[in-house]
Amino acid sequence: MRVVRLWRRALAEAIFFGRALRSLTPPIVGLVVIWLVGAILHRYFGAPPGGPVPSWSTALFNSYCLLFMEHIFELPAHPVGQLVQYAQPVFGVFLMIEGVLRLGAQVFRKSENALAWVEIMAKVSRGHIVLCGAGNVGFRVLEELLHLGEEVYVIEANEDAPFLERARSAGAQVVVGDARDDHLLRRLNIQDARAIIIATNNDLANLEIAMDVREIRADIPIVMRLFDQRLARKVRHTLGIQVSFSTSQLAAPLFASAALDPSVVGTHRVGEELLVVMELAVAAGGRFANNTVAWLSQNAQLTVLALSPKGETEWAPQPPPGTRIAPGDRVQVLVSSRRVSEVHGLNAAPEAS
Repeated sequence: MRVVRLWRRALAEAIFFGRALRSLTPPIVGLVVIWLVGAILHRYFGAPPGGPVPSWSTALFNSYCLLFMEHIFELPAHPVGQLVQYAQPVFGVFLMIEGVLRLGAQVFRKSENALAWVEIMAKVSRGHIVLCGAGNVGFRVLEELLHLGEEVYVIEANEDAPFLERARSAGAQVVVGDARDDHLLRRLNIQDARAIIIATNNDLANLEIAMDVREIRADIPIVMRLFDQRLARKVRHTLGIQVSFSTSQLAAPLFASAALDPSVVGTHRVGEELLVVMELAVAAGGRFANNTVAWLSQNAQLTVLALSPKGETEWAPQPPPGTRIAPGDRVQVLVSSRRVSEVHGLNAAPEAS
C-alpha cells in the first residue's frame, strides 16, 4: 500500500509540474516575439559602420544572442540598430526572470495552490476517505483514520479553524472550502473514494452534503454526524444512508454508565442490549488473578479486549487465550451493563473471615 501511494504521489508531482509549465507560456511567447522583432530590426538597421547589411540568418542569430545578453557583433551605425542592441537584452532578462518566478510560485508554493495540488492528488487516488469538517469531532476522526493507515482528504469551511494546520502536519490533504459545493466534491474524486464522513456541526449542511454525494455516486458509504436523534433515524431509512449517528445518542450511554461506575470506559449498544468496556486493576486473590484469558471466557463469560502488565503503560489488544493474568495487571473486558457489579465481585479479593 505504501509503495502504491508513493507511486501515486510521484504521478501527482509530475502532473502538477506539467501544469506549472503552462505558466511559462506568456514569457515564452514574449521571448519569441522579441526575438523575431529584434531580428527584423537588425536585418534592416543592423549594418555596422561601412559594413554590409546582415543576412536573415545573421539577424536571427544576433537577435537570439542578444536575448541572453551576448553581444557578438559590432555596434550598428543606425540609431535604431543601436537601440536594439541596448534594449533587447533588458527585455530578454526581464521575461526570463518572470518565467522563473512563475514556475517557482507554482512548484514550490503548493500552499498557495492548495486546491489545484489536492485535486491532482485526489484524481490519482483510489479508495481514499473524504472528511467534511475539521472541528473537534472531525479532527479526532481524522486521527483515527490516519492511525489506521487511510488516505484522507479534508474539507473545512473555516480557514481559521484551529485544527487545520495539525491536520496538514498529520498527513491529510486539506482544502478550505464549502463541502456543500458539489463541484468541490467532484474535484476530490468522490467517484473513486472509499467512503465519505460528514462531521460538520450543522445538521442541515450535513444533510445537503449527503444528498449531493448521493447524486454524484449512489453507492458510496456515508457516515454522517447528526445532533437530532429523530432526524438521524429518518435519514437512515429514507435517504438510503448506510450509517448516520447522533452524537448525543452515542455519548449518552457512556456518560450515564461512567457516572454510575468509573471503571466503564466505553459502550456499544446491540439492539436493546448495552455492552460496556470495563477497565480493571486485577486484585490479588480474585477470580481474575492467576487465571488465563481463555478461563475468563469459558467460566466467567467475559471477553478480554486488552491487557496491560503491571508497571507498563502500553496495552496489548486481544491477548492470546493462553495468556495468564497476574495481580496488578490492568485488563479491559467487554460485558453486559447488567453484569457490572458481578464483574467487580469476580475481581475482588475475598474478605478475611
